[in-house]
Amino acid sequence: MIVISYGIPKSGSTLAFELLRETLRTAGCEQEVFYNDVRDVSAVNPDRARNFISEITKEKIAGIIEQAGPDRIIALKTHSDFPDDMFGWLEEAQADRRLQVIASYRDPRDICLSLMDSGRKSREKGKKAFSGIEDLEKAAAKVKNRIKHFRKWAALKGTLRLNYETVAFEPDAAIDAIESVLNIKADHARVKEYAFGEAHTLKNKAKRARYLDEMDDAQKQAMQETFGRFIAKVCEKNDQTWFDKYRASLVA
Repeated sequence: MIVISYGIPKSGSTLAFELLRETLRTAGCEQEVFYNDVRDVSAVNPDRARNFISEITKEKIAGIIEQAGPDRIIALKTHSDFPDDMFGWLEEAQADRRLQVIASYRDPRDICLSLMDSGRKSREKGKKAFSGIEDLEKAAAKVKNRIKHFRKWAALKGTLRLNYETVAFEPDAAIDAIESVLNIKADHARVKEYAFGEAHTLKNKAKRARYLDEMDDAQKQAMQETFGRFIAKVCEKNDQTWFDKYRASLVA
């Protein structure tokens, strides 16, 4: 089985992935790094090497499932969307326990602030990644497109959704959820020690509800107009019907 950990960039997705990976490791599931679309894993610091998928195709996922084999559980990270016509196939793979999806999410207002932090750091260091994100409007445009991808992954029947607030500030509950969906038992203390003290998670401020202190009233209103539905349906209510409605449209 493979476990695909999807998250919007700068939403705490790396923390969610590392929490997942160490949960698997302490449950006795060794995590071989054998697949990465964007870099040669043999040339990467072993402490920072991750299985990563940058472009989703049926052939690619099927090949990775075959490579992992039926007797292992291997975690992979992605920020990418998948084609609509893969939806049914992914659901079948998940139902057959060849695949498990974990979709992490965060309040989009805080994602925007984190994107701006990364943009500023990139410009200061002369790096390209995120450097074009100079203000909330540009950050919001990026996040708005990514939310569509999150909704699709999260709408797959059987997907585990993990809120950043849970992963970052109630990690035992997040580990419990991972253990339940994968039918494993982990060492919670070791998982937390690794994820919060050793893993390279690219965190910025790791604060709850940053937008409350870092946005003015006009910015908060603009964010509400852009993301109000997602905030209400997902961040506040975790409304299953919002995902079911989208699933029905894709299945049809």
